[in-house]
Amino acid sequence: MSAIPLHTACASDVGLVRKTNEDYLFVMAEQGIVALADGMGGHLAGEVAAEVAVEELRHAQRFGNMDTMQCLMHLGEAVERANQSVYTLAKSKPELDGMGTTLVLALFHEDRIFYAHVGDSCLYLLRNDRLMQLTRDHSLIQEVLDHGIFPNRGEAKEAGVGENVLTRSLGFTVEINVDVNEAAVCRDDLFLFCSDGLTGPLKESQIQQLMSREELSLESRAKVLVQAAMDAGGRDNISVVLARPMLGTPE
Repeated sequence: MSAIPLHTACASDVGLVRKTNEDYLFVMAEQGIVALADGMGGHLAGEVAAEVAVEELRHAQRFGNMDTMQCLMHLGEAVERANQSVYTLAKSKPELDGMGTTLVLALFHEDRIFYAHVGDSCLYLLRNDRLMQLTRDHSLIQEVLDHGIFPNRGEAKEAGVGENVLTRSLGFTVEINVDVNEAAVCRDDLFLFCSDGLTGPLKESQIQQLMSREELSLESRAKVLVQAAMDAGGRDNISVVLARPMLGTPE
């Protein structure tokens, strides 16, 4: 399987409340690899957790000529190793105890995207001006929605269900359940990797509108997305990676 090179743009901001930025971004555009982590924990611990998790994933570039099932399996194993690294470090240093991180990771190969995630950092696809979330949040609010307790996210929030309560994240247990999946990649697709600092204050319709602004470069759109989240309150760290697969042009 050959990698799809990517045109990427990244933007990140500490937000209006936090003192440090605990998000961590990793892009290898020529190898078709993108990862984003949103750390949590005590002073600097979340930043450490996010960095440790993503740096462990550098090994994920060694995929060679794997078939689809081997690729998905290797992707999940890479995230499991990242979890073990964060967990081991957290237990070895008292000041890091309790740290953890979300993670979303993707590999673009041939005409497909292979992706894995844990937590509520998201992967979206914009295709034909329609925005679709490919990942499903591992959060309390998503669980109550899945069980039909509330009809929509707005009513769940009004009832006091916290958006930032995670049901799954890296670093808290020795073993972790990783969601892995794949999807077809089409010409002109645009993928968004983001922390919940973006999806918290902004509606999907707003994100879709900003991503669809073809008059702007990817770099400008990434900055506009972060600024929009800041303008909407921006209490958390805000990070985005926009990735457009370079599939070539028809002959």
